[in-house]
Amino acid sequence: MENINNLTAVWIASHGHLKPLRDHLLLLPDQLNPCPACAGSAAIHIRAHLRFGEASWIEEAKILYCPDCENFTLEEVERSTICLKQPELTGFSVTAVEARLWFNQPTFLNIEPTTRCNFNCWYCVGRHMKQEDINIDNFTKVLDNFPTVKTIALVGEGEPLLHKDFFTMAHIAKERGIRVMIISNGSALSQSVVKKLCEAEIAYIGISIDSVDPATFASSRLDGDLPKIWQGIERLSRYRDEQGYRYPRIGVKGTLFANTEDELLAITEEAKRHGVDIFESFQALNPMKTYIPIYPKEKLVELAHLEPVAAAIHRDSVVANRILQPISEFCAEEGIELAKAGRPNGLRKNCDEQWIYALLSGDITPCCQIKTPIDPQWNLFDHPLADILREPSYENVRFNLWNGLFPDYCEGCWKTR
Repeated sequence: MENINNLTAVWIASHGHLKPLRDHLLLLPDQLNPCPACAGSAAIHIRAHLRFGEASWIEEAKILYCPDCENFTLEEVERSTICLKQPELTGFSVTAVEARLWFNQPTFLNIEPTTRCNFNCWYCVGRHMKQEDINIDNFTKVLDNFPTVKTIALVGEGEPLLHKDFFTMAHIAKERGIRVMIISNGSALSQSVVKKLCEAEIAYIGISIDSVDPATFASSRLDGDLPKIWQGIERLSRYRDEQGYRYPRIGVKGTLFANTEDELLAITEEAKRHGVDIFESFQALNPMKTYIPIYPKEKLVELAHLEPVAAAIHRDSVVANRILQPISEFCAEEGIELAKAGRPNGLRKNCDEQWIYALLSGDITPCCQIKTPIDPQWNLFDHPLADILREPSYENVRFNLWNGLFPDYCEGCWKTR
């Protein structure tokens, strides 16, 4: 007799390339379940839309997948819950599955313009990457291959204003009606650069500030001159306002450590005094496994302080968002779709990035924390974004991330903790 709760054949017929990773980061014991098909003990829940009969769809049903027997099962308790709400589905088989539940209509692109920088911050992975710039031809290819892009963040592991063709790229984007945002260390805000930033209508420039004390600032942002950075911010804010420009709006962000965890509000107040408009975000030291090897040995002690630093940032960000305009409010006003959280799956922490991140090489990675190309088919120099979004291995990565099944390279990300 046919087991109408075994969805394996229907799943494979619908999209056999979507499959939970066998080697994902460990789940908590209460996330593992017995398998009704093989009596294994490591089955996991995932979400998918299910079609019953010819036309009745149930959204985000809970399905059990067993890595041992590779069966997809609609558990009897889930079927009963569905039929209790819709009795007319009682006895019907599932005839189709749709598990592409992640966000797939991006309009925001973050691409690295350069990995070069005039600072030597000890916690920056960019100092350990090949030092190079994107070229104009490849930048143009990216725009051609991403025709729905509305906003570009020219942001990466370098200082974007060091790229000799930065303003050429900004004007190319502007001519296509694309907004440009950048993150800068604030060191290059000379009068000529300030004038060009305003003329190019750069929508937003975020300045990274780690401390209000110049010596402490220089100890993390090596080669950084904090008084010079404040002067540059004032120069930009004053010129923008005096010349009647609306943009760029100026934001503040940074990284805090054990000895600076209580400085967020002082930095915010000082930033406002020097002409900053927007509070973006602060973070603790990045604990991802791909970053830890670059940290100096004497700095590894910082990893033991991540939780209190993060708690202090969370506490003080509430007040900081009253002192300055929150970045989310600015983006909403400007129609900039910068949301990164995406939709939860109701099962466990997940990842549903709503923007596209590309390395300087044009290679798309799942997020800005992943610095190694994953698949040559995901390259924006060579392939239209629409094709990349439909590429089977890309879809499978997004499927797993949306379901909270994280690859090894995600270890350390806050979404996995």
